[in-house]
Amino acid sequence: MKPIVFNGDDSAYISTYDGLNHKIWNETTGPIVSLRASVRKHYLDQQGYKCAYCRMLKRENHGLSWDVEHIVPKSEHPRFLFEPENLALACKECNLSKLDQKVFARPLRKNALYPRGKEHYTIIHPHYDKYEDHMEIAGFGGKVIYIPKNKGKGKETFIMCDLLRFSYDYGDWKDFSYAITKEVSEFVNRCPADATSKDISRFLSTLNFTINPDFAEHSIR
Repeated sequence: MKPIVFNGDDSAYISTYDGLNHKIWNETTGPIVSLRASVRKHYLDQQGYKCAYCRMLKRENHGLSWDVEHIVPKSEHPRFLFEPENLALACKECNLSKLDQKVFARPLRKNALYPRGKEHYTIIHPHYDKYEDHMEIAGFGGKVIYIPKNKGKGKETFIMCDLLRFSYDYGDWKDFSYAITKEVSEFVNRCPADATSKDISRFLSTLNFTINPDFAEHSIR
């Protein structure tokens, strides 16, 4: 993905940033408004209107559907507020789930530059990682489920961005309790890297039945 290049008024505004007050990002008046619009437009085009974390397609181009995502949380590392490779577009659901969770594989030294390279991050980095190396998206009957391909970035992205919510929708689960979350999490841990879509579907159908036999008619075969 090609990072944004700031110029003109956007570049001039960034040059005045003190590297500390990340709250300016959410101001509703002034130069930041047009800057955010520039970022949104650029990454919507680069990402093909797909969320950086769940890859769901949304045709809208406004802030009611999309959040400008700071991959490294701006509250934790405000100096990266305008770092182009720290910016991407995420759907509201993924961004709300990820929020301000830590994504560095190891602590960052004070005043260090932005870490470039996929090895520095615990989740799928939109600029440095190939999504398909870590996550499979399987579709069934117009719905999708997410299959982490490994216990590293695949699993971490699955958990941090709550991609389990798609399994919830897929299975028509009416009572989403801690027990369900725990069982699915354990399944992700033991799921072999070469698991097929049918293997995942069989598991979800069994879990659906276990939760409430009345839902058995919804099981996918």
